[in-house]
Amino acid sequence: MKDSTCVAVGILIGAGLLIIGGWFSSPDLTKAATDTVGLNADITTSVSCSTALAQTGFETLTTSAIFTATSTATTTMACNYALGCTLYVKDAGNTSNPGLYSAGAGDLINSSAATLSAGVEGYGIQAATTTAGTGVELLIDAAYNKTWESDDVGAFATTDQTLTSSDDPISGKETIVNFKATISGLNKAGNYVDTITFECLGNS
Repeated sequence: MKDSTCVAVGILIGAGLLIIGGWFSSPDLTKAATDTVGLNADITTSVSCSTALAQTGFETLTTSAIFTATSTATTTMACNYALGCTLYVKDAGNTSNPGLYSAGAGDLINSSAATLSAGVEGYGIQAATTTAGTGVELLIDAAYNKTWESDDVGAFATTDQTLTSSDDPISGKETIVNFKATISGLNKAGNYVDTITFECLGNS
């Protein structure tokens, strides 16, 4: 049985007061219904990177100095993978070994992890990051995390090597690469070239 409440209603008519008594039912609040609506949405994974620099080079190499390329290469990376993404680097070398190669002279300035010294053959890179973009900071791989004021370089390889990486989604994050080279008196005269490839992949 529903709960009920007795309510007295007074109505003023003329100079007299008429009292009407009666029983009125209160609302049954226990029978209100509740419905829910489910929502669903998907976000596809994506990763992208672009390197603004298409060409750089060195001044004419001699045995008397350590040379830095005329331009650095900046790669911008973005990804929405839950575990972040990684930027890889590799070079062409002579297809078998990394380095600056002269097909005409048949000579390779080998790339190796080293502290470069004038008169001693060497070639490699240093990496740094900027404050551009959003998300977590990029981690520079120890092999390439060198102070630019130094002549320490990391070695190229003809297969992908980790350059920088994140462990969370990022947008517009930048990696800058600096190139350095030295030659010895045994390196042959000629035109030396190399092709550097930057590639980014989502971490899984």
